[in-house]
Amino acid sequence: MALPLYYNWRNLRRRRLSVLLTFFLVSVVVFVLAALLSFAAGIGASLAATGSSRNVIVLKPGSTAESTSILLPGEAARIIQAPNIARGAAGQPLISPELCVQTNIPRRGPLGTPASVAIRGVDEIAYEIHSELKILEGRLPQQATMEIIVGRAARERYANLEIGGRLEMGRLSNRVFTVVGVFEAGGGAMESEVWAPRTMLEDAFNRRFLSSVVVRLENPAAAKPTIEYLNGPAVELDAKLETNYYNELSTKTQEIVFLTTVLIGIMAIGAIFAVANTMYAAVDGRKREIAMLRTIGFARGSIMVSFLIESLLISTAACAAGLGASFFINGSRQDFLSDTTWTVLAYELRITPGILLAAFGLATMVGVGGALAPALKASRMRVIEALRKA
Repeated sequence: MALPLYYNWRNLRRRRLSVLLTFFLVSVVVFVLAALLSFAAGIGASLAATGSSRNVIVLKPGSTAESTSILLPGEAARIIQAPNIARGAAGQPLISPELCVQTNIPRRGPLGTPASVAIRGVDEIAYEIHSELKILEGRLPQQATMEIIVGRAARERYANLEIGGRLEMGRLSNRVFTVVGVFEAGGGAMESEVWAPRTMLEDAFNRRFLSSVVVRLENPAAAKPTIEYLNGPAVELDAKLETNYYNELSTKTQEIVFLTTVLIGIMAIGAIFAVANTMYAAVDGRKREIAMLRTIGFARGSIMVSFLIESLLISTAACAAGLGASFFINGSRQDFLSDTTWTVLAYELRITPGILLAAFGLATMVGVGGALAPALKASRMRVIEALRKA
């Protein structure tokens, strides 16, 4: 015979202070877990949406990202010899030499703290190779002019990047570029960048080299021979599919996720002890009541299940509260400074169904883990001793 749920609810209401403190702790743990996983989901989604399996990116061997790669003109010139390079309508090889630099741009808001934003210098052919880029407002910049276009995420996150806005940058921050367009790139990482004519960017930053070269493949299925040729002795550079390059960048965030997960694990252990303390107090305060339940016919298993249900009521209610609070950050735009590229990536916090399941699983683990020992103690209580001590 099982105890009614009303009995559990009544007992929780009688211990409001301890129940509320436990409820608050579990809800905080759930909220932190949801925020962490939404960060990982947002970063992962942004980088996964970047790049094309038809493109190969070429870097200097030993570099970890475009920002640390230096390709000399002679090295980049050897790339044209690679097989399987696609050609444009005019017969030109689809090869995009690109320069990546950084400049500080204030964030939107009253504080206006600076962010290190990626500036990509490209030629006209880059817009054909990066076909995911679409102009939302304005137009493309004209080559040999001080004009720039900005990603949608960059415009939303950083100040003075509206059309007509002016951005001072360069080695001496003395070159003024004008925003003439806003673009999207399928929600990918490029939407956090600013694009400018490559020759003007080279002159502004006094950079006489390239950061990367992006090659469009004629046959994506035959990418391996092209990559092997570019990595081989004829060229001696570091080539990889563009999608693989951005996937590798996303794995860097896993270190942060791992460290924060350890912190959440410690918090979860603390929550388990808090639940256990609450339930032990309930057992000690209800010895006579438990003995009476045993006397009128309730089995040990029913009493044990009753205490587990009380704990799960606290933890699942706290889970709902923590997830409810996390929905206030869902969809908010944030930025993350990568220790690989040394530039910020604007991303969107995302609460996914997987995060909801993970939060529910954590709350269930905390509820069961914290109540198991007290419930066993209650079920094994000797009736005569309990009545005598009460």
